[in-house]
Amino acid sequence: MFKEFLDNVRKNGPLVHCITNYVTVNDVANVVLACGGSPIMADGPEDVEDITSICGGLNINIGTLNKITIPAMLLAGKKLMN
Repeated sequence: MFKEFLDNVRKNGPLVHCITNYVTVNDVANVVLACGGSPIMADGPEDVEDITSICGGLNINIGTLNKITIPAMLLAGKKLMN
């Protein structure tokens, strides 16, 4: 089943919105690329709803939260659910 998921990602090459911390940003981008997606790293609350709406996936890393990313994560998650 995992192979089917990975094949689907590679076939479609989705843009994946990643909101993560500065410690893991490079690793997250490289994993998305290795899986066949295209990462976009945007964590500004004023941008996340527009970016999430054009993406095929959303990755939120809550490992190291800060004043900017918490509202951005909430906005992106709400946009994804609508």
